[in-house]
Amino acid sequence: MNLGNPIARGNTAKIYLFDNKIVKVFKDYLPETESVNEAKKQNYAFSCGLPVPEVLDVTNINGQQAIIMEYIKGETLGNLFFKDKEQAECYLNISVDMQLQIHSIIPETIESMYDKLYRQIETINNLDKRHKSYLLKKLESFTFENRLCHGDFH
Repeated sequence: MNLGNPIARGNTAKIYLFDNKIVKVFKDYLPETESVNEAKKQNYAFSCGLPVPEVLDVTNINGQQAIIMEYIKGETLGNLFFKDKEQAECYLNISVDMQLQIHSIIPETIESMYDKLYRQIETINNLDKRHKSYLLKKLESFTFENRLCHGDFH
């Protein structure tokens, strides 16, 4: 399937607009369960009333994991900021309010941040055992509160 050119790129995926839907195609180095885990979390956020796109499907496209979701036309706060820096305080307030809304939710059915970070450290291939052990001990020293967390809010 030819999705055309990506409209955005991130650490874990490329984002395409295709057939008036968003297609998030994950990079090859991620675990096989990445798309399913992410879709589950996004569905949970959607069910809590957060303004996130509805997940329509989790699939494979050209041998890569993908999530297909509704397309919501709009601009990112970052783009709005660069277009009108005089409104920076307004955009910052929107960002903070959204984070507070996310953090107000006490999740019951999704993977905890501790478990996610532990799993990510354990499965990374380019860290030796010593570094993994150090990071896991550091992770165990943190105090986590059971709150929904975006994990990549920007």
